[in-house]
Amino acid sequence: MRAKNITIIKLKDDITKCKNSLKSNFMRLGGRNYGIYQSKEIDKFLKSAFDILKFDSFGDFEPNDDSVPLCVMAIGSYALAEMSVKSHIELAIIYKNELGYNSKSIAYRYTNILKDVGLDVDAKLYERDELDLIANDIELTVLFSHIRFVCGSKMLYKDVKNQISQINESKKDELIMYHLHKLEPMNCPHYLDCSPNLFSGNGGFMDYKRVFSLFGTNPKTNVLKYIDENELSEMNLAFDYISSLRSALQISGGGEILGREYLDLVCEVMQTKAKKGLSPQEILLSKCLWAMHTIYIYSRYLARSAFGVKISLGTARVCRLPSGLYNIANTIYAPSRKKPKDLKLILKDLSLLPDVELKFDISVLIYIKRLEDSSSPKVYEGLKKILNRRHSKDILKLLLDSSKLLKIIKPMEFSSHLASLEGEYSLDESCVAIVAQLERIEDRFAFSLYVDLCANGKMLLKLVALLHQASPNYVSSANIFRSYCAKLDLMQKTINMGINLIKNQNQLIDILSEPISEPLMLNLVSSIKEKQALKLLYILTYARLKAKNLNHFNQAQNAKLRQIYDSALSAFDSDESLMDIVNKRTKKIELLKKQKEFIALDKQIKDQILSIESNWFFNKYSQQQIIDIALRASECSNIDLELTSHSLQIIAKRNWNMAMALRELRGFDLAYMEICELFDGKSYIRLDYNSNIDKSKNQIIQALCSKEKPQYDKPIILPNEVGFDMNYSQNYAKLNINSKDQRGFMIYILSMLSKFQIKLANARIQTIKNRTRNMFLLSMEDGLKEKIDKFLKEIITE
Repeated sequence: MRAKNITIIKLKDDITKCKNSLKSNFMRLGGRNYGIYQSKEIDKFLKSAFDILKFDSFGDFEPNDDSVPLCVMAIGSYALAEMSVKSHIELAIIYKNELGYNSKSIAYRYTNILKDVGLDVDAKLYERDELDLIANDIELTVLFSHIRFVCGSKMLYKDVKNQISQINESKKDELIMYHLHKLEPMNCPHYLDCSPNLFSGNGGFMDYKRVFSLFGTNPKTNVLKYIDENELSEMNLAFDYISSLRSALQISGGGEILGREYLDLVCEVMQTKAKKGLSPQEILLSKCLWAMHTIYIYSRYLARSAFGVKISLGTARVCRLPSGLYNIANTIYAPSRKKPKDLKLILKDLSLLPDVELKFDISVLIYIKRLEDSSSPKVYEGLKKILNRRHSKDILKLLLDSSKLLKIIKPMEFSSHLASLEGEYSLDESCVAIVAQLERIEDRFAFSLYVDLCANGKMLLKLVALLHQASPNYVSSANIFRSYCAKLDLMQKTINMGINLIKNQNQLIDILSEPISEPLMLNLVSSIKEKQALKLLYILTYARLKAKNLNHFNQAQNAKLRQIYDSALSAFDSDESLMDIVNKRTKKIELLKKQKEFIALDKQIKDQILSIESNWFFNKYSQQQIIDIALRASECSNIDLELTSHSLQIIAKRNWNMAMALRELRGFDLAYMEICELFDGKSYIRLDYNSNIDKSKNQIIQALCSKEKPQYDKPIILPNEVGFDMNYSQNYAKLNINSKDQRGFMIYILSMLSKFQIKLANARIQTIKNRTRNMFLLSMEDGLKEKIDKFLKEIITE
């Protein structure tokens, strides 16, 4: 008994060590043939447990294995050595009642030993004469379709194997229907989930197993009747990857669904490295989607070819198309024995199909996949005709799934099976999904804009949808679009509009999360430049958001998108000079973003700089000056003052008393002054003097912080020297004063603005040839018109 206990303890210890070394052994093997390795290890443990059972049951009279009326068989994935880390060890323990043995008790004792040593088994116990029970349950019949001897009586195993074979033969038709039902529908695949179920999802582990179960005991020979060696090799490679990925996911703590939260750990276990600018996570997920797509199309094609319903001669005569394809109730089938035609001819035939919602049987996908690639101009003519259809999405998805769309539109190869770590679909499928959304717009306003487009405009939107992900860089994508469009013989005006849309593809999406403001809208329209481009971008953005977040694009987001469109449309009607200023600001910001010094800044500082509303500030200063001023402002808690012999630069909070500071400096000749709002309630003030400033920093700071109201003389300002534009922009009114230069002039103006509580946002004051030219931007607020009327009445000399 003590020897038995020692043996059990050792076996338990060996099993624990095996479980603890799953990750290291997986990585040592590189994930290859891991199921075979794991099955062999389990076989050894089961055989050791059987030896313990014999010693426990018979002691010194221990018989050989064949003399024990018990056999242990692997079933299911374990029988095929295709287990993953967390797969149940599926066993069938078969015993035979004999007078000299308590066989049932021995069988149960064996399951208890397995439990004691820590093996996670799913054991099914049957008496040899009870095996007919398997035939009464189709799921059990499927499970017992594959069996493998592990240990025990080989003589009993041979007997059991014959019985199982008879059951499989008697249930053959039912098994075929069972597997075929699981593989339906046998059409082109729907969009693949970027968080796929590796076991039971479309193109997962079970799809591969089901199709090979259909082909019986010699599957390879039978499969090669329908696909060639290269196609079979591609399918097997895909299955090997999914099998390895399942184990890696389970080693990482997951189950069967490859959720985003496991990607980092799975990449480590699979030893996936970054490559060609793609992260390990993107590469791993893309390989996974390729594998599942491959398994999906070949498993359905094999099932359809070998066991699908054949098209009758009568139906064929009525439904056959000139191309050789068949249209049966708007589901398209391919001929089973006819060789594929030329790609350009197939594209022409596809473009001539009824312009309705279509379904494509999996046979059509493989039929087109086997076509030779072509760069004939007629290929592009065929694509244009397809894009000009009202319903083109189904044909485009067919061409994508057959890989031909990537050959026709070569720039799309970058996005092939490239998984999005944010959206629901891979990038290539999301491009087609956007086209699908364009063709079934649900929002009334977006639909009214779309139907108002000419055929050329609708085609352009679809083409931009397909090509907008041609490169990670939007400018590069735009250049690729330009070069590709030459093949499609598009008008230059159409090409330019497409380039505009691709360069600005994310503008509206980025604004969705921000408060709508005039500067934001002016920047938007200065980038887009045309109202027609805004219209097209709005429709495209709507379709992108619907395709990306099919179940999450809500009414609030849609309403915000419409609000952005309306505000941007109004911004196009802004003052031309203002638009010119905004255009210059936009160009300056683009240059600024490329500066090494800007790139090196913290994100918070970058956001603060880009949030500065003063267009004049960006247009006036160089990139380096903008960065330097912003850094000073970010570090300034109240007042930051820089004084030179003829110039004064101040960064201060909004409560500064600039009128008192000017009074402190009244003895010097002011040549130039500017005020610019920055961020966080801070402003930048610059004063340039023609004479040397003979004041200390402390004196000026005391004046800025003073609560006193300065004394001043009222200057003479004539009515024709004042201009006021209440509608200068949505956020600002503009006040211009061009009058004779008079001592204390700015002290007076700033004091009067303060008196009437008019908020000054930006100002530029310049003195040339004894005249002062002043421009003030006043923040738009309730009651401003009434305040400004009183202000003007008081400052103008009658």
